[in-house]
Amino acid sequence: MNAHSEVWMPVHKTDAFTAEIVWSSEEDATMDEQAFQSLYEATARPILAYLTGVTGRRDVADDLLQETYCRFLVRQPTISREDEARKYLFRIATNLLRDRWRRGEDKQWTESPEEGFEPNLDKQIDVRSAMRALKPRERELLWLAYVEGMNHAEIAEAMGLSAMSIRLLLFRARRRAAALLRRGEEIR
Repeated sequence: MNAHSEVWMPVHKTDAFTAEIVWSSEEDATMDEQAFQSLYEATARPILAYLTGVTGRRDVADDLLQETYCRFLVRQPTISREDEARKYLFRIATNLLRDRWRRGEDKQWTESPEEGFEPNLDKQIDVRSAMRALKPRERELLWLAYVEGMNHAEIAEAMGLSAMSIRLLLFRARRRAAALLRRGEEIR
C-alpha cells in the first residue's frame, strides 16, 4: 500500500463511497484493501443487524455502520484475529449508539418503525414493539446475548462494562422484556 491510497467501502444503500486514507508512513498501514474487504464482508451483516435491531431504523443503522467502519479505518487498531476485530467493531458501534442517545437522537428513531413492518397480532408476539419499549442499553444487551450469541465477557467487552455488571443488567433486561411481551399477549 502506498502512502496515499483509496479504500473502497461498500455500504448497504444504493451507493458506495471512496474514502481517502493518508498514512504518515508505509509502516502505519496495518491493513490493506483486501484485508479490509474481507473483514467487512465477515462482519458488516451482524453489525448492521445489531444497529437496526437496536435503533429500529434501517436508515439510521446504515449511517452508524458506515461511521463504525470509518472510525475503525482511522484508528487502525493492531488486531491479529478476526474475532478481535469483530468485538472491536461492536464496541465502536455501541459507542456510536450511546453518543446519539446522549444527544437525544433516539427519540426520532422510535417515532417511525421500519417501512413495511405490519405485525400480525393474531399469530405472533410483537417483539419489535417490545424491543422499542425497552431502554437502549436493554436492547443492546438482549441483541448481543440472543442474536449475536455473545457470552457475558464478550458483551462486557463490546459495551465497556464489567462481566459481573452484564449478568445483572441482562437479568433485568430479560425480566423487563418478558413483562412487555406478556402485556402484549394480554392486550390481544
